[in-house]
Amino acid sequence: MSPRTSETRAQSPQSPGKSDADPAVSHVAAGHPGSMTARATTSSSKGLPDYRLRGLDLDAPRMDRSSSPPVRKAQTSRRRRRRLLIKWVAVLAGATLAAMVVRANVVQPFSVPSAGMLPTLQTGDQIIVMKSSLLVGPITRGNIIVFRHPKLFPCGTQGYNAQDLLQRVIGLPGETIWSVDDAIYVNGQRIDEPGWYDSKSRQVGSTPIPRTTVPRGDYFVMGDNRSHSCDSRVFGAIPRSLIVGKVVAVVERGGHPHLQLF
Repeated sequence: MSPRTSETRAQSPQSPGKSDADPAVSHVAAGHPGSMTARATTSSSKGLPDYRLRGLDLDAPRMDRSSSPPVRKAQTSRRRRRRLLIKWVAVLAGATLAAMVVRANVVQPFSVPSAGMLPTLQTGDQIIVMKSSLLVGPITRGNIIVFRHPKLFPCGTQGYNAQDLLQRVIGLPGETIWSVDDAIYVNGQRIDEPGWYDSKSRQVGSTPIPRTTVPRGDYFVMGDNRSHSCDSRVFGAIPRSLIVGKVVAVVERGGHPHLQLF
């Protein structure tokens, strides 16, 4: 046997992977409690990144973000509630203003103050009055209107102390009106009132109409209950400036919903 062969056999037990002298390998294989420390030390000594330590570093700022001050969240919530409150206040203010404008210029509810318009309207009926002539057109014969007390108002019976009154237009501006027996004449022509007046009191009732020429801009009005109505037969024609509007509907009667259009 040559000297080279003897040297090779002597070195073969020291080949990598078969040596029992490496303590790190033996500790890992046996599950020794220090095996993780040994592995981390080995990886660090070889220049590899320590993932365990890097994970701990990433968790630290995440914990800081999750524990952000609750004061900031409370302030944000208060700001949102404040903005929502401001929006609702603006909406309510706009709705109130719109309702006031509509009531003043377009439409308004009224309550019938007396029995002077029976049988068409009953005392206490809730009615809707349209103020704008652009929506309901000009006032014509047969329209029921709401008007304010004229200066000369000798009517002192119950129900006529209300601030506003309502009656039916019979004579228009410039017309001449009078009555003969139980018939009403306008400019020499007898007028026909289909179902407007109370048949029990008839067309004229107990108070006749003196021959009257209605001034320009004025209207001659009468209640449908001709025997129990204080109207233009007593206080004369009313000027257009006193007219509030035209009755377009009854919406409540006897405390219950009731719809009647005019």
